[in-house]
Amino acid sequence: MKTLNRSLKLASFPFWMSSFLLPIYCSSLGLSPLETTGMFSVYSLFVLLSKLVSGRLCDYEKIGRKKVFLTGLVLTACSYALLAFSRELVWLYLSQMLDGIATALLSVSLYTMVVDESGEEIAVNRGKQSAAQNFGGLYGMIFYFVLLSNMDFFATWKVFFLGSAVLTLYGVWNAARKLEDNMPKETDGKKLQNLKLAICLKAKGLIAVRFLLSLSLNVLGAVFVLIMMQRFGNNMMMIGLICLIPSTLLAYLSPSIGAKIKRFGERKSFLTTSILAILLLIWMSASTAPVLFGLGWSGYSFAVTAMNLSMDAVFSKQIPEKERGMYSGIYSCSVNLGSMIASVLGGFFMQEIGESTPFYLTAVLLMLTMLVFQKVLLTENK
Repeated sequence: MKTLNRSLKLASFPFWMSSFLLPIYCSSLGLSPLETTGMFSVYSLFVLLSKLVSGRLCDYEKIGRKKVFLTGLVLTACSYALLAFSRELVWLYLSQMLDGIATALLSVSLYTMVVDESGEEIAVNRGKQSAAQNFGGLYGMIFYFVLLSNMDFFATWKVFFLGSAVLTLYGVWNAARKLEDNMPKETDGKKLQNLKLAICLKAKGLIAVRFLLSLSLNVLGAVFVLIMMQRFGNNMMMIGLICLIPSTLLAYLSPSIGAKIKRFGERKSFLTTSILAILLLIWMSASTAPVLFGLGWSGYSFAVTAMNLSMDAVFSKQIPEKERGMYSGIYSCSVNLGSMIASVLGGFFMQEIGESTPFYLTAVLLMLTMLVFQKVLLTENK
């Protein structure tokens, strides 16, 4: 796990900054809003399409988890290097395509390897994985602003992404040298003929729950910054602090959250933190003071982290060992599909009804998620 997390940390320097910097960079190049947002859609599309393939590659005995993970790191480094030199639309789009494929390879292989090695420690180890990625993002943010204090925006962009590419390649070397070749066990010769034969009833139900959870959480996430700008004006320092404080705390505390989930129980943790998230959504919908809103967002961020770790742990116990990669790919696909739909819903309801609507819609969707989650578990227990 240490080798995985170290390589993940090295590859995650742009994790916090890229989504913030890319629109600014595109605007500086004179690209239209449609051309800019199109890149995010292309990225999401390539992530979604690549995840099912990634899962099957993880299970294929001649390839396995390690090679998929290393390939994802190499493609990540290539996308960073391409971003560093991109000044035209076609190269920016190509970098996002590569990044989408790389994200799919990394996320599916990481989840599969964690499930392989963790046993009952899945929530703890997923927490450590989340912490590693957030620490990478934190170090990357510090690196970026140190560069920015000494050179202009375009020079900083180039050095930042080139440096990130070099660090990611170092992560490739670290993983190739130290990571065990965790090949999936051979099957008994029975090939999976189609998706329906591959997914059992319990896994289907939990994948539906994960889709609903992603849909719920991303309705607000897609428009969160826009809501703060409407409520509190264009004070980017304050908005940045509201976002940064919980992210920084989670970089340190995610492993502890995972450990508490294990002690309390994954199912109870999911339901308890879902209720907490709903209460905090109501709190934030009524908060007009930045301090109160920020406190609500920090608590909500911790609840969301616990919900995600709990859900990952519950699902990991239902998937067959011999098809873990494929199941992980489908599970991960449900996250991206929910996110894509939620982005449209959040923007539509905020524009047509009001800036408080995403809070209430998220709360309603979380209630629905809890009901489906309970029904799936009751079905399992019968």
